[in-house]
Amino acid sequence: MINSLTIQDFRGIHALSIPTLNRINLIVGDNNCGKTSVLEAILLLRNPSDLANLYRVAKLRDAAVFSSGITLYENFTYLFPHAEEQLAISVSAKCDGAPVECSVKGEKKQILLDASEIRRYSLISHNKLPSSHDSEMEAEAFSGTVFYKQEGVSGELPLDLNTYSRATGTPVTRKKAINISYVSPFEHLRGNIVNRIIKEDTYKEICIAALQLFDPEITDILLLKSSEGNRPIEYLKHSKLGLMPISTYGDGIKKVLVLANAIASSAGGVLLIDEVETAIHKKYYDDIFNFLVKASRAFSVQMFITTHSIEAIDGLLSTQNYDIQNDTDEISVVTIKKAEQKSYSRVLSGRSVAEDREAFGFEVRL
Repeated sequence: MINSLTIQDFRGIHALSIPTLNRINLIVGDNNCGKTSVLEAILLLRNPSDLANLYRVAKLRDAAVFSSGITLYENFTYLFPHAEEQLAISVSAKCDGAPVECSVKGEKKQILLDASEIRRYSLISHNKLPSSHDSEMEAEAFSGTVFYKQEGVSGELPLDLNTYSRATGTPVTRKKAINISYVSPFEHLRGNIVNRIIKEDTYKEICIAALQLFDPEITDILLLKSSEGNRPIEYLKHSKLGLMPISTYGDGIKKVLVLANAIASSAGGVLLIDEVETAIHKKYYDDIFNFLVKASRAFSVQMFITTHSIEAIDGLLSTQNYDIQNDTDEISVVTIKKAEQKSYSRVLSGRSVAEDREAFGFEVRL
């Protein structure tokens, strides 16, 4: 469990400290205040000693349903809020009382690249090599160091990127410091959900339970070979309608399937959910949010949830029975606010927000 978080110069966040965190953390605030950036910063701590994890976080926003095709180098430089030659970001946390950190420091510079190296990259990424250069050409580059701390071990990794290379240096897969999963607002549109679920009976059971919130007649999740091709098709088994392709269902069913699978795969770790309300009608908030909270308890998952919706905030707070719960409170509401060159956080207990919402209509997002 992440107990506290500090972010320095990451994306739109210049300096942010969240001193206390709970098992369920609602991240709220105005547009462009840095809610998604908080989740991405936490993702850096999943594997701070692995360059591949840093690259994945850098390309996260470019890995949407419609990819923009921006180069790795561009995506990487967008992690830094200041367009300066000297660049630095730092994300640190206490996880079960132990420090975890990922920091990057370096500088931009101009380098000369051999044209053969650029051509090799161009064949992979389909970038076009300018025909006016036959031997060498100038490119912008980043040269620096990744500093990491995890499980009582600290170290450094060299990091070199340029505008034409995917990555120089060797990304290596190391043991995760924290088991962290991330659900984007449009994760349900990517497909290939069932393939991950049917491999684990425990995951499958929790996903079926989630689907039955929408339709109690859904009894199974299947992946069957198509009669017209080799690509398998995702089906739901319905006690009255028989086998129904998941594609025939609405986005709400797909979103809940993604959330249920993410909770199960985050067991004993952390789940980040960006814009939880996307694709879910508010009439289902009570059932789905109760399911999320109960499932997170069952799988020992700490959740960070961003939302723009005051109805979603109220729905998540209603999962707690504060009339019966005396001192226990699983929820914290973290409001992020950006002002000039600093980001601020306000951490309130779920109980206090629920009481102020009921008595005064408190607008917690501002």
